[in-house]
Amino acid sequence: MKSVQSQFSKLKIAMLVLVVSSFMYHSNISAQKLEITPFYGYQLNGKVIGYSGDLNIRDASNYGVMLDIAVQNGMQVELFYSRSDTRADFVEFRGPTYKLTNVSVNYFQLGFLRTAKKIDNISLYGVGSLGATLFSPSGQDYNETPKDYYFQDWWLFSVTLGGGAKVWISKKVGLRFEGRLLMPITWAGGGFMIGTGGSGLYLGGGSAILQASLTAGIIIALGK
Repeated sequence: MKSVQSQFSKLKIAMLVLVVSSFMYHSNISAQKLEITPFYGYQLNGKVIGYSGDLNIRDASNYGVMLDIAVQNGMQVELFYSRSDTRADFVEFRGPTYKLTNVSVNYFQLGFLRTAKKIDNISLYGVGSLGATLFSPSGQDYNETPKDYYFQDWWLFSVTLGGGAKVWISKKVGLRFEGRLLMPITWAGGGFMIGTGGSGLYLGGGSAILQASLTAGIIIALGK
């Protein structure tokens, strides 16, 4: 199961790279305006509901970069990456809470940004994307688990929806403020961790983990 999941995740990354490369090197797009936006913010990481308890992923800061390429007036293709370094706790039903391990939450997304309205030097926009999310535990536990666990990376399909504002200081530099809903989804059953006794965390098909982020970044515009 793990090898199949690993091969599937590698395929998703390869497809994402190919799509982005085609946009970067297409003759009609390469000459268009390009925006690079490193950002920093705060992420609400939510929880995973399991059969024996909940996996609580603690809220934490996040950071990353957005790459936006203009394809037509008011429309941009966006490549998005974000990372949140946090901790996972296991909240046992009718029991105590255990510190488990440090974990990073990584988003790899490709989508579209649409400018809805411009007011002087301010642009209001909406954004949506599809891609993958990686939950990557460090493997170093806090020795508080109720039983022995092993940890492994967990790749999920994910979608994001959001909106915000770009405030242009000049033609080449601006500020970007954004709120975004993050939704990793598992189509088949899967688990972030599995207990040796068979009672670890498990997700059923079609479940979603609701997360959200508030970020601010500096826009560096290149090209036209």
